[in-house]
Amino acid sequence: KMQRLNIEWADGHASVFPLDGLRQACPCADCEGKAVERIPKPGFFQIFRQKNRWKNVQIEKAGSVGLRITWDDGHSGGIYRWDRLRELQPPEA
Repeated sequence: KMQRLNIEWADGHASVFPLDGLRQACPCADCEGKAVERIPKPGFFQIFRQKNRWKNVQIEKAGSVGLRITWDDGHSGGIYRWDRLRELQPPEA
């Protein structure tokens, strides 16, 4: 079973994000400085196939701005902004 984050938007739309994709797109300062692809465009999340490796992921609201995800590999500094998540949502199946 795929590890994922489900978001239900105020307009009734639902988005499903694979956790591996969200981790790869970590917006923290450490990750932003590395030469890895950061959520560049819609469709980014299609490339991820889950490995179900996340054991203890904590997801909480970061005020009205977005979500803060604390990964079990120690990363937690970035905020996944609501507007960016909505813009880059995976296409519907």
